[in-house]
Amino acid sequence: MAKTKVITLLGAPGAGKGTQAKILADKFGYKHVSTGEVLRDAVRQGKPLGQKVKAVMEAGELVSDDLVSEIVRERVTAPDAPRVFILDGYPRNVPQATYLDNLGNYIDVYVVDIKLEEEQAVKRLSGRRYCSACGKIYNVFFSPSVKDGICDVCGSQLLQRKDDAEEVIKERFRVYRQQTAPVTDFYSGRPNFFEVDGNREPDEIASEMSCLVNSLESQWSTAEGV
Repeated sequence: MAKTKVITLLGAPGAGKGTQAKILADKFGYKHVSTGEVLRDAVRQGKPLGQKVKAVMEAGELVSDDLVSEIVRERVTAPDAPRVFILDGYPRNVPQATYLDNLGNYIDVYVVDIKLEEEQAVKRLSGRRYCSACGKIYNVFFSPSVKDGICDVCGSQLLQRKDDAEEVIKERFRVYRQQTAPVTDFYSGRPNFFEVDGNREPDEIASEMSCLVNSLESQWSTAEGV
């Protein structure tokens, strides 16, 4: 029986991992697993887990390896797991990457690192605003609303997520440089490691990512005799 394929997206905060993961999932019919979304849902729903991680997330720090790894393990090794998963936000450090390697009896891992300059990433994050009513996303630097602070679609107030505040962003990058950036070195040089230039428009990145995944699909089909 063929092992589950896991495509994990790496990159600095603001690199667009979530955006690209959703585009690929929609286009190819893959299952998208965002650890960040899972934890934020727990916070919003007031679950005990959410209460524990709320302060950590708002401070821009990392949730424990054990917790995140358990979430990922249950998803990707379940008996009814989809053929292909896309992960974004995991692994965040070398111990998590090692944990993923240890699941090699169940999964094949393919890593895509979205390279993005820090200055560009900070603008993407600190400038991000969302509509409090309809949820539309804006950016004060790249895609501002016509009227400052007001949604073009429904006229409601635009808000900034707590973890997009400047002081939190600085902490997120400190943690990224210290703990997450070394994951690139962990995977670099492997045949299933790929780099994509993230200093471009999302549709340009998506086009390159789609070509890459099409190539992988061809490899998988050949290996599986399809």
